[in-house]
Amino acid sequence: MPDYEVKWTDATVRYLEKIDNADVERILEKMKLVSENPFHYVKRLKGVPLYSLRTGKYRVIMSIERTNLLILVVDVGRRKNVYDDL
Repeated sequence: MPDYEVKWTDATVRYLEKIDNADVERILEKMKLVSENPFHYVKRLKGVPLYSLRTGKYRVIMSIERTNLLILVVDVGRRKNVYDDL
């Protein structure tokens, strides 16, 4: 089975540039695993067609398109407030 392509929004890239490098590395390593088998690592969010990935104190919010093998990362943030705007 081919890997999913991971695309990041401009806002998520800017957020990653602001946080600690160790946290960025952890997020990128976990997203590499997700691209190989996304539904093993993510949790479906209630009320919205999005998924969440836990990476330490951060959460990665994403949309997954099965037909196009595409993962679009729509938000990255700390656990306490990343879900506020969904």
